[in-house]
Amino acid sequence: MEKTSDLIWQDTQHQVLFELIDELKSDSVSIEIFTKLTNFAVSHFDLEEAYMLQLNYPKIDQHIAAHNRFRTELEVMMQNPAEFDIQMRETISTFLREWLSRHILGIDKDLEAFILSSSRK
Repeated sequence: MEKTSDLIWQDTQHQVLFELIDELKSDSVSIEIFTKLTNFAVSHFDLEEAYMLQLNYPKIDQHIAAHNRFRTELEVMMQNPAEFDIQMRETISTFLREWLSRHILGIDKDLEAFILSSSRK
């Protein structure tokens, strides 16, 4: 079995997050997408953090701090979603997509390497 198959759950969840973020730009977007995106992101971060805790990940504090920054940004952005026009939704979508991309290619890659080298995975 390939080592990368151990992290399919993480890759799958990242893909869902990107899809939800992209939905923000849709002409027919509903207010529910904001709730769905927030709930999914929080659930994903909670799962990652539980996994890091279980594996005694040495950089857990840094990683959780990054998640908390995203949670805070998302919370602030989602306070009045009904007021967002298409331009604002595109700006939010771009910001979240870029943040998530940098997070995955940076801090999550470090976590992935740690997980794959861990005997407890």
